[in-house]
Formats: sequence, C-alpha cells, structure tokens
Amino acid sequence: MRRFFVFVGACTLVAISACSASGSSDGSDSSSQSAPAATTADDGVDLAKFGSMDSPCGKGTATVDPSQNGGPTLKVVAATDKGFTLTPGLDIELEDAAKGFVGWCNEQGGIQGVPLELIEVDAALFQVPAAIEKICASAFAMVGGGLVFDNQEFPRFHDCKMIDFAAYTVTAAKSGSNGKIQPIPNPAQIKPTSWLLYLKKNNAEDIKKTAILTGNFETTLNVAKGLQETMEIVGGFDSIEIIEYNSAGEASWTPFAQKLKDKAITAMSFVGSPTGIIPLLKAMEEIGYKPNVIFNDGNFYDSSLENLGPMSDGLIARTVYSPFEESDEFPAMSDFLAIMKKYNPGGKIAGLGLQSFSAYLMFAQSANECVKINNGVIERECVLAQAKKITSWNAGGLHTETNPSAGDPPKCGTLMQLQGGKWTRLFPILGSDDDNGNGWHCDENGTVTLTGIYGDASPGIDKSRPN
Repeated sequence: MRRFFVFVGACTLVAISACSASGSSDGSDSSSQSAPAATTADDGVDLAKFGSMDSPCGKGTATVDPSQNGGPTLKVVAATDKGFTLTPGLDIELEDAAKGFVGWCNEQGGIQGVPLELIEVDAALFQVPAAIEKICASAFAMVGGGLVFDNQEFPRFHDCKMIDFAAYTVTAAKSGSNGKIQPIPNPAQIKPTSWLLYLKKNNAEDIKKTAILTGNFETTLNVAKGLQETMEIVGGFDSIEIIEYNSAGEASWTPFAQKLKDKAITAMSFVGSPTGIIPLLKAMEEIGYKPNVIFNDGNFYDSSLENLGPMSDGLIARTVYSPFEESDEFPAMSDFLAIMKKYNPGGKIAGLGLQSFSAYLMFAQSANECVKINNGVIERECVLAQAKKITSWNAGGLHTETNPSAGDPPKCGTLMQLQGGKWTRLFPILGSDDDNGNGWHCDENGTVTLTGIYGDASPGIDKSRPN
C-alpha cells in the first residue's frame, strides 16, 4: 500500500469527529444528527459509522451560502500538484481519498442533505496562483488538499475569503495563516520529537554523526534546517551536516554515497520523496556502505520502498496513523480501506490520503454544527469557527489524538521499519509498557519549540479575518 509524498518533510498529520447532541468534538463520541436509512451497504461498507465515530453525513434541508459559490451542491477542492512533469501524480492520493469520502458521504445524503461536488484543481507545483484563482471562482472550500509552494496562495486566498481544511502545509506562511485549520497540525515553530527521542535512547552511538540530505528548493531546505534544530534541542545528535541535492534530479548518486562514507556518517535522514531515496540506496549498495540508522519522516512509510532487498531493510519511518498492515486491529483503518475499495477502487492508498480523509470528516462535522446555529445555512466562516472549537481529534481512531484548535503537533506516534522487504511495527510493540494506548507511544517532551525562522509567515496573515 502506498503512502505519502515529498517536500512535506515534517508533515505532521490530521483528523476529526462526528457532530453530537452535546456539541462534542473529540472524534469519538456518539452523534444525534440525521442518519441514512440503511446503516450498511451490501458490500459491507458502514454508512452510519467510521471507526469509533458516527458518520457526519446524512439527510437534511441545509443550503449553501449563495454568495460563496453556493448552489445545489457543496463544492469542495482537494488541491494537488499531480501534474508536475518530473513527478507525475504528485500528491494524487489527496484527491483520491477525497473521491472516496465524497462517494461515501453522498450515498448517505450528503452533508445535511446537500451533496458534495469535488472540483479537481492541479497546481502542477509551479502554477499555484492560477490554481487559487480557479478555487476562488468555483469552490466553497478547500478541503483535504495541499500544495508544495503553498505560500503562493496569498494574498488571493484572503481576497476571496476562502477557507481551508488542509491535509498538510509546508511553508511558514501557510502553516501560520488564518482562514485555515489542520486536523493534524504542522506549525512552523513547533515540531514533534518522539521519533528522535527513541533514537537518542536506542541508537545513542549511531546518531552522534548524522547527515540530513535535502533537496535544494527553499521549502525543503527550510524543512531540513528545522529538523536540524529539532535534533540539536533533543540532544545526542553531536554532529549534524546538511547535504543538498538537486531537487530536479541527480545524474549520479554515487558521489553522495561516497561523501557519506568518507565522512563516516552513521545516521542519515532524507528530506524528499520516497522514490527519491531509492537511487541513493542503490549507490550505497554499490560502494558497500550504509549508515547504521536511516530514519525518515512519515512520507517514507510507503510501499515504493518495499521489496527492494537488503538495501532498504532497516529503514525507519515515523507515523501518527494506524498502520495499514494492522487494519484488523484498527476499525477506522479497516473502514477507510473498505470505503476506498467501493468508491474509488483505482485510487492511491497512502498516508497523505489519510490526512485528506480526516480533513473531510472534520469539515463535515463542522458544517453540521454550523447548520445548527446559522438557520440551516452552510457559510464559510461559520464552518471554520466550529472547527476551531475542536480540541481533541482522532478521526474515529484513524490516527493519534490531536488538538486542531491549539494547532500543536501530536506528542504521540509509532515507528515503522522495513524488515524483509515489508513494513513492520518497530515501536511501540502493541500492548507493551511503551504502548500508551491504541498502539501509540506518547512522550511528555514530545514536541519542541524552535527559535530559528524558516520562512516568512507574514503573507498568510490577514488580521481582518475572524478565524
């Protein structure tokens, strides 16, 4: 099963819950909203529940604000860079997961009776201004998408009063912007540390000489620099060197492998795409060298690295999601896979897709709450305001608990490792003392605040907006 992409680097993850009678927003409490007539489709897809939460979709009589691209449908966009020529299909899993949610939700009656309409928007990496113009002209909201150069959404995003339930953010401008919320927050200045604390405890000698390889785009360089500072704050990473590679591609990775060997690097992290590390692994195999520890962010928990032989075995990736390989242990993951199988069987199954699905659940729940207090009208700032009240979120168990309202990354997570060509759980072992519940290990010091400035946040701020 494929998981998620690229320059996101430190992409720190997402989720939501159903609308309840008490206004609860923890992603797991029961709901009293309208429910579909049937609770289970013939193929076993649950139409009333998602994991531990009640479905936020169902019949009703709501309408969409006519001044906000309103009409007979609720128009949403899961923006991607899928048309980028050097990496075709970039982030396509965002849109694919959105298609799965839309099919599942519309079978139940839509959101309060309003069917969802998914509008496809592709920024192709370098066409963000044109993409945001299309979004402003045609969509009610951005939901479950993400763009690598998301700082280029501004100021148009604010000019047209768009809102965004983002699957991921990259730049400081987007991550710190108003008008948006993330089910799994990824603020520019607060970063998760549980994966690094694990290495500090279990691989103390290896991490003393660490290299971070990163693409030379400004966005990926900022991710690498933020990771470097995070390591320095955690401690134990005595020597950390950032090595840049050409984001557009290298003719040969042998010089990089040789440089790592000559410097006696014993631990390495790679900022980029899962497929991007493969030629480096091959080059290291050819010269008979490999760092003792290769540890990467969650986008490397990807099937493209499976079945590559010894060169990829031992790779570690962190995740805040229920593992794909353990769907029998996690009902929300089982439900996600069943929904995708029915409503978008050809869609890519990947971690970013889980972030997108969580964003759609949160959007639907927030729209339900807005309908209750806004005379049955779904309106942008009203929907976003309801989402901003959510302080506990796990998308029915699809991922670890987050606090979208505070915008802090989660302090809990899981480490996956390639063994014998397959991803397996490394830490924590289910049911062990390190398992703090539902397969996650949580650290009291699981986040740190960075002091470095990694990008200009000011373009994303519009003080005239209420949320």
